[in-house]
Amino acid sequence: MIGTKHILFGAGAVAALFGASYLLKLNRLSNELESVTKISIHKVSLDGIDLRIDVTLKNPSGGSVKVKHPFVKMIYGGVTVASSQIRDVNITIPKYSEVNLEPVMINIGFMNLATTVPGLFKEYRNTGKLSITVKTITTINDSLPYTKTDNISLGGGKEA
Repeated sequence: MIGTKHILFGAGAVAALFGASYLLKLNRLSNELESVTKISIHKVSLDGIDLRIDVTLKNPSGGSVKVKHPFVKMIYGGVTVASSQIRDVNITIPKYSEVNLEPVMINIGFMNLATTVPGLFKEYRNTGKLSITVKTITTINDSLPYTKTDNISLGGGKEA
């Protein structure tokens, strides 16, 4: 006769297999999920620069994915220049499709730029463009963190 120890051991082994399978699928999904981040200068005013951030999430896998609204932060020279608001919103990306999120607007004040990253102004004066690192951070299926880092240039540069 099979004892309760054997039943519990068997149930634990089956649960471990299903758990491992689920974690492998999430890890694969994390590697396959793609985010495309585009930043443009929306408006320049006396208050500072308004940046428009467009994020597209792509799901090339055969299952739908639920992700949190991405948190976006801009980094220059290792210093965070600006970041988006954190929103507790779930976004479902159907299988083999992509979702364009509503644009995120961020205002960066000139005084903040001048005191935090003075090299940014110098780079812009010398080259006519800004090179910024952008990190997109989200969570897949409420359990797996996802981060993507992009190097983006703003501005067209100086004419030759």
